[in-house]
Amino acid sequence: MQSSQQQWSSIQKILFRFFCCFFFIYIFPFPLDSIPFTTEISLISTKLTAWYFAIFEAYTNFWHKVIPWVGQHILHLKKPITIFSNGSGDTTYDYVQLLTYFFLALLATILWTSIDRNRKSYNTIYFWLRVWVRYYLVAIFLIYGFIKIFHLQMPSPFLSQLVQPFGDKSPMGLAWSFVGYSKAFSAFTGWGEVIAGLFIFFRRTATLGALAGIIVMGNIVAINFCYDVPVKLFSSMLWIMCVCLVVPDIDRLIKIFFLNKSTQPVDISFKLNKKWQRVTRLILKWTFILYSLYSNISQNIKSQKEYGDAMPKINLYGIYNTVTVMRNHDTLPPLDTDTTRWKQLIVQFEKYSMVKMMNDSFRVYNFIIDTVSKKATVYPTSDTLNKSIFNYQSDAVYLTLTGKIKKDSIYMRFKKIDINSFRLLSRGFNWINEYPYNR
Repeated sequence: MQSSQQQWSSIQKILFRFFCCFFFIYIFPFPLDSIPFTTEISLISTKLTAWYFAIFEAYTNFWHKVIPWVGQHILHLKKPITIFSNGSGDTTYDYVQLLTYFFLALLATILWTSIDRNRKSYNTIYFWLRVWVRYYLVAIFLIYGFIKIFHLQMPSPFLSQLVQPFGDKSPMGLAWSFVGYSKAFSAFTGWGEVIAGLFIFFRRTATLGALAGIIVMGNIVAINFCYDVPVKLFSSMLWIMCVCLVVPDIDRLIKIFFLNKSTQPVDISFKLNKKWQRVTRLILKWTFILYSLYSNISQNIKSQKEYGDAMPKINLYGIYNTVTVMRNHDTLPPLDTDTTRWKQLIVQFEKYSMVKMMNDSFRVYNFIIDTVSKKATVYPTSDTLNKSIFNYQSDAVYLTLTGKIKKDSIYMRFKKIDINSFRLLSRGFNWINEYPYNR
């Protein structure tokens, strides 16, 4: 469907009505939920921002009531929907929600067609729908692009992952480690999204940006499906939106790339009659562009210092192999069947650590260090009542913990591992390889 067409076919009008309704339901409440400077406004009036966010929370809660009802009374699912969208975007809730959106759009299309079948075209609505989809894609591409450029979405493998058996990794964990290992590759994939988004910003380059988006998102969709990353639905929808932006130019693209024929330019202009309308459009457009760039870059710089590559290493940072464990003055042998003896201690993040047991299972412990008194408060994250306080001593090589776990006196001595001894970290990049180094 070209925005410059005077007469649309019946198929074009029906398809437009459906995708217009579907994208409206899917994208809403964007951009109302993305008003710039909400953080700055909250410094002036917390009540105003609380009211602002309460509106969208109520909208979300509305769907949290509707979707479980659809699952129970229309789809007759065996189990009720109790898990909503979270870190996974492929929950039962998400599938039922997408199906609900589809049928709502279908019903709206039927109603719209029945009362407006004689209209010749939808040029104006089409223009603004295209603008809405473009800006939604831009917002998403910039978020996910910059978070990859700053090496935050898929960070370098954690210390605990360096000692994790390869076969114990999940497919998603493997994909995360693969991309996260290389800052350059993470940035490369991120710049692909950012550049595609920047092209989509503008009408003249929107088709080029959408084509780039199809390629970039196609790769992401493939990873999500092939490595069981639970963003399959969302990434697929972004890919479909890119395709929809390209479809109106498909004939022209076929002529250029496949038939070696010339083609005519398309009139992409959309004139606003009044000056205040043109000025307002420019202000809103550049406010969106500049704020999107500013907010993403500044937030990612801040996040890098909080939990990314620029985060300062904490005291006792490292991987420690257990040398000696004594319980009530009795030395515990390093038996693989002992599920209580620590095999390795991994300290990377403030206030918690990972412990690898003798059977190679991992446990998460709160690990709060007091560098002044040389004490460490240690307790399982699942048991906050039984806290153990250890005295610790450390140097460049060894770490010693002495204290009690419940009624048992405990002495543990660890030896620090040289992180660079891991081949994954020491190999690095080599311009010249006389032989493949595939281990």
